[in-house]
Amino acid sequence: MKKSCLLLLAIASLASTSTTHAAPGDRVVSYDPGVGYTPNFTHPRVVLGEPSRVNPFGEATDPFNPAYGTNQVLSIGAGGSLVVRLQKPILNHPRNIDGLDFTIFGNSGFIITNEFDLTTYEWIGIPATDSSLFGESTGETRVSVSFNGKHFYTLNPAYNPTVDSFPPTDAAGDFRIPVDPKLSVENFAGATLEDIRDLYDGSGGGASYDISWAVDARGRRVWLPMVRYIRIDVISGKAEIDAFSAVARTPHWRKGKK
Repeated sequence: MKKSCLLLLAIASLASTSTTHAAPGDRVVSYDPGVGYTPNFTHPRVVLGEPSRVNPFGEATDPFNPAYGTNQVLSIGAGGSLVVRLQKPILNHPRNIDGLDFTIFGNSGFIITNEFDLTTYEWIGIPATDSSLFGESTGETRVSVSFNGKHFYTLNPAYNPTVDSFPPTDAAGDFRIPVDPKLSVENFAGATLEDIRDLYDGSGGGASYDISWAVDARGRRVWLPMVRYIRIDVISGKAEIDAFSAVARTPHWRKGKK
């Protein structure tokens, strides 16, 4: 039995629309919901602050159980966009973990592919995934960055992960630590929650980006030492956004590394 994102969103539409954990000085500059966004998930300030640690029922968010409340995620449809300004600049620093600089968190999750017992309402066996996702963006997204809010530079789509897709969020991890960029969704086939967390190696999930991927309108690389603004454009389909986080600069030694 598979989780249904549509059911989760329907339940969540009954949730409060208040926002929490908004960081002082951070703000939403603009929001255009576009076409085909999820109704009721249109409160832009919910993307400010740290990613959601619990779902609307108070359960801890994890890669099988993402945030899905109207007070937790913002929906952007085709042709829509979101621009946020961060009070503390994000540095394009060579010592940031894996050379990545910031992370965008959505509300995708891994599908549990175990059979479900309708008499006990429990999964049969230890819940695991075949690496397929639910609630993920299946369209095209574009991420751009700027220091002054006027001149935006697109991050090279050849390197960019899709917003609101892989990897799902895990509140048990550190939101400042990116998932190892060498991992792909296929690496999680057959994984239980314990296996996923072992592969995450302390990460809180989310799709991570490098400011050094910035290019100008002609596709030429642009050096930006830091940025304050992040823009997300949804070219096709839709995406749900939970939060943004800067990547930690403190060295983090993954297993097997010294």
